[in-house]
Amino acid sequence: MFEVVKYRCFFFHLSAFLHYFQAMILLLNHLFIVISCSLFCTAVKRDAPNLRIIGGQETTIIEAPYIASLQRRRGSLAVHICGAVIITRRYLLTAGHCVTDISDELKQGNKEYILLSAKKYIISTGSKYTERGLITRVKRFFVHESYDPTELFYDFGAIALVKNLEFDIETQPAKLPHGNITETSALLNNYSNHRTICKAYGWGVSTARTYSGLKVVDLLMVTADACQESLTKKDLGMINSKIQFCTLEETGKKDACQGDSGGPLSCNGVVWGLVSWGEGCARPGNPAVFARMDVAKNWLEQDVYNIPLQSTSSAQYDIPDEKIIYILILRACFILRRTYYLLK
Repeated sequence: MFEVVKYRCFFFHLSAFLHYFQAMILLLNHLFIVISCSLFCTAVKRDAPNLRIIGGQETTIIEAPYIASLQRRRGSLAVHICGAVIITRRYLLTAGHCVTDISDELKQGNKEYILLSAKKYIISTGSKYTERGLITRVKRFFVHESYDPTELFYDFGAIALVKNLEFDIETQPAKLPHGNITETSALLNNYSNHRTICKAYGWGVSTARTYSGLKVVDLLMVTADACQESLTKKDLGMINSKIQFCTLEETGKKDACQGDSGGPLSCNGVVWGLVSWGEGCARPGNPAVFARMDVAKNWLEQDVYNIPLQSTSSAQYDIPDEKIIYILILRACFILRRTYYLLK
């Protein structure tokens, strides 16, 4: 009788253990689904950008389907940092200062800057709202070898994505200047001599927590001499017409601002510039300086495309932390399932 009770007690505890084990597996499965979705689903909660195109109006993404939002991930949030221009399915161009950091605590040795860690950034495309676009993770950043973070000369940055973009009516590569540097320089001089009206695109907000859509503003291109004269009057520095050009609004009612850095300036349907720098935003008589897209295009084609994306400086780009977690959870679930069915 005692033996029967002992065995019944044993099987009771074994049954309770198996039920507990099954409940744990179900819990882990739910946890696995939640974590997987949070890591790999495209819906990302966004924080609001706080800088904007000044003096412009809202437009549709179809008017500029080549613009993208470079965003930094902070937990479940994604914060708009800069604009970017789609060049191919895999590459985008932006400003060099958008993909580098000059913080003293981050700089190494005698370097004036370091490249940002690509694993913390994403690209949003195909929507007039930064928080509603299609998300693609960044694989690697590049900056021009002659980039000067002080004068912002050669302010060219490139972005390589982990996968190709899908092109449609709302996501398209930009139309870029055609021809060699001599030909494009002549055309750019012609535009500036005739004070051509160009369009700058970027995102903005009306309050700290209210999103607004993509904006466009008309800006007047001016000659390098006129730009330098305005800069010299206010002791604002210099430009290099071989790699930069300017727009100037004497009234100070229109401008691009810091949050628009790296975004496009389009003249007659061709993207000629990347928003680079200016002293303040929309200040009367202060030029806005743009990095020349024809020079950036040549750098991208001659240098960046020849760098294999697999040849990164750190293994973290090949196996992101999130994927490691994903693999470990998957393996743990497999082991627990197998153990459960062996004991059942």
